[in-house]
Amino acid sequence: MNRITLLVFALFALTLSAFAQKIPSPTILQEGKGYDAFQPKDWDVALIDSGDFNNDLYEDYAIVYQAGTDYLNTNHFDTKFNGNPRILVVLFGKGNDSLVFNMKSDSIILRNNNGEGDPITNTVDGPLHTDGNQIILNYAGGVSVQWTAQYKLAWRNKEKEWVLQSYKGTEYNTNEEDAPIKVTEVDFGKKLMKQDKTKTPLPNLPKIDPRTFRPRTLEVAPGVVL
Repeated sequence: MNRITLLVFALFALTLSAFAQKIPSPTILQEGKGYDAFQPKDWDVALIDSGDFNNDLYEDYAIVYQAGTDYLNTNHFDTKFNGNPRILVVLFGKGNDSLVFNMKSDSIILRNNNGEGDPITNTVDGPLHTDGNQIILNYAGGVSVQWTAQYKLAWRNKEKEWVLQSYKGTEYNTNEEDAPIKVTEVDFGKKLMKQDKTKTPLPNLPKIDPRTFRPRTLEVAPGVVL
C-alpha cells in the first residue's frame, strides 16, 4: 500500500469516526420539585409538553433536551458532521409539585444532521404532543423526496412500561410530476401494516422499546423502513 493510498484511507477513517461520534448521556435526577430540577447541566430544553400518562390525576411531563455548546466542547464533540444530541425524558407527577424520573431515550429524538433540514422544526403539526397515555412525536424532512413520520408512544399502566404503539409516515417524490403521496401506517399492537387500501399482517413484528428505538432504521417489510 503506497503513501497516497494510506493517506486516503486515513482521511476516510477519520470521516467515518466523525459521523459515528457519540457523546456521554447525561444523568437525570431521580426525584425532585418541579421539572426545572431535572434539567441536566449544559443541556437546553428544546421541547416540552404535559399530560397524565398513568391516569393518577397528577401532571406528568415529556421533555426533549438538547446538548448545549459547553457540554459539547467539554466532550470534544464535532458539530461539523454531527447534529447536537437530543434526548427524551419522561417525568411522572406525585403531587405537591413533586416529580419522579420515569424514562429516558437517547435515540428516539432525531438530530439535525442529515442534510434534509431539522426534522423537529420542519413538521407542520408540531414535533411533540401528549394525548391521554400517549406521547406523539412528529418529524419531517427531505430534499427531492419529502417525508413525514409520526410515532405514538403509549404508557401501559398494568405492565408499567412504554411501548411504540403506532407509526404513520408519508413520502412524496417532488421530481415526479403528479406523483402520489405514499402513506404507510403500522399498528404495533395488532401487528398490521396499511399502505393505501392494502393491509398486510406483520406477525413477526417485535414489541419496540422506545428507550432504545431509533427512528427511520426499522425495516418491517422489504423496502419499508420506519
